[in-house]
Amino acid sequence: MRKMIVREFAARVTILAWVIGVSVLTSAPSSAYAQSWGGLYNMDSMLNQRHPFAARPAPAARFTDDSPQLTPTPTPLQHTTASAMPTKAPNDGESWRVSNLFSEIRIGALSHDTGPFSSKEEDGIDTNFELLFASTDLFSFIWSPRPHLGISYNSSDHTSQAYMGLTWEWSFWDGWFAGFSLGGMIHDGHLVGVDGESKSLGCRLLFRESVNAGYRFYKRHALMFHFDHSSNASLCKKNTSDGSEFGRHNVVLNEGLENLGIRYGYMF
Repeated sequence: MRKMIVREFAARVTILAWVIGVSVLTSAPSSAYAQSWGGLYNMDSMLNQRHPFAARPAPAARFTDDSPQLTPTPTPLQHTTASAMPTKAPNDGESWRVSNLFSEIRIGALSHDTGPFSSKEEDGIDTNFELLFASTDLFSFIWSPRPHLGISYNSSDHTSQAYMGLTWEWSFWDGWFAGFSLGGMIHDGHLVGVDGESKSLGCRLLFRESVNAGYRFYKRHALMFHFDHSSNASLCKKNTSDGSEFGRHNVVLNEGLENLGIRYGYMF
């Protein structure tokens, strides 16, 4: 009886072991595909969990570049030396020029004491030099004449003069021009002349007028005829004696002086 109980227990244990073995063998393939079946039997999340008593790994060291950052150094501006820089003329673009002050220079040779009103008491050749200045707004109301300064030196030790005045001039016919001047002069001649040898000019200061006519070529050069007349307009008198019974009386001394010749002009 006892042996039968043992055999029956052993048979049941054998059957139970066989059932468990078959169950294990049949469930192994399905667990490999558990993740694809919706994760009902996915053991990865449990197996990959860290043990609660395991030490936490040290955080990964972050690499920091402690080396000094190289920043580009700005290149300093190269200063140009003063000698290499273009220089600017004074007055910023309106530099001073000779033509801003001087207009023309004229030189010539004149026959002394020669003209329609001359008595021809003096002779020689006068060397003439004249400088004309640029006109200014000051003279715009009288048609912008050019101021002038000049001298005429006599070669025969007769009357020489220095003069000044204003010159008006007009151009016409492709280079031809004509003009006149008005002014005054101072001379070194005789106030009361010696008969047949010198002029009786009466005053040291005289009125002076002149006319010019010529041709200008190459814009700057000119050749011209020149005539000038100087006198005191009968304003100078001298108390003198003529040897008559009336004795001394006032005599008008105004013989005047004239010169005629050719001049060359150069315009600045």
